[in-house]
Amino acid sequence: MWLTGITPAFLTPFGEDGEINYKVVRDMVEFHIANGVAGEYVGGSTGEGFLLTEEERCKLAETVIDQVKGRVPVIIQVGALTTAEASRLGAHAEKAGADAISSVPPFYFNVGLEGVKAHYAAITAACNLPMYIYNIPGATGVNVSPALCKEIVEQSPRVVGMKFTSYNFFEMRQLIDLDIDGKKLNIVSGPDELLVAAQAMGAHGAIGSTYNVLPKLFVDAYDAFNAGDVKKASELQGLGNQAIQTFLSFQSISALKEMMTLIGLDCGSGRRPQRPLTGEEKEILKGRLDEIGFFDFAVMA
Repeated sequence: MWLTGITPAFLTPFGEDGEINYKVVRDMVEFHIANGVAGEYVGGSTGEGFLLTEEERCKLAETVIDQVKGRVPVIIQVGALTTAEASRLGAHAEKAGADAISSVPPFYFNVGLEGVKAHYAAITAACNLPMYIYNIPGATGVNVSPALCKEIVEQSPRVVGMKFTSYNFFEMRQLIDLDIDGKKLNIVSGPDELLVAAQAMGAHGAIGSTYNVLPKLFVDAYDAFNAGDVKKASELQGLGNQAIQTFLSFQSISALKEMMTLIGLDCGSGRRPQRPLTGEEKEILKGRLDEIGFFDFAVMA
């Protein structure tokens, strides 16, 4: 497997009862595919995967895979606090028909480099799917460096690439340049606000949060850059970054979910400890989106 293009880090929509809204899950898949995405990345940080029960994570994976029906690759993020749960989720993803899995390294507990390697070895032994390391050191406190990545791949050959969510593009380039017994890794960038910059540094594709709500804009930016139109790509990145800055200012995934609701896909609020927006904050958010022309460059679902 070799992932390119724009892949949304799938938001998990909740209803008023706090349960996953599976109808909206299916509608989101159709919206994304209609706007040219290259895949779906399910159950990651944006999808609040660590706030879902194991049963919910399994059903969410099944629903997305069923709705996609093979039209684009589906990568299931199976990272968990325990190696046993991550391994079970990996086995389930394979049974459900996923194309690949992904996992953060062990977090909260400092298990050392050998513990990180053993964690990935156990997950990849539990199923036969390709594995993407999800390197997000700002959230986990663990950085999978190029040297550690090489050791992981040598021990766990099903590791085929990495979702690289960091601003250290010098290190990202080292990962791209790694040669592990003739094997190159599929490196996709994580920071939405640096999509074009990551492409310039050699990233093969991108997985990100804002691609949920602005899939066409970022697909067009990606395509423009790869067609050699750097000016257009940069301009589109600038528009996207205004939207990113707007929702980040609320310090809650609920702001991004409200943006989805405003374009016609009701994603509800984040699950606690993510805080919901107040009615006043929703009005402020809509006002700021109006100011930046969001509804002119966003596609309505």
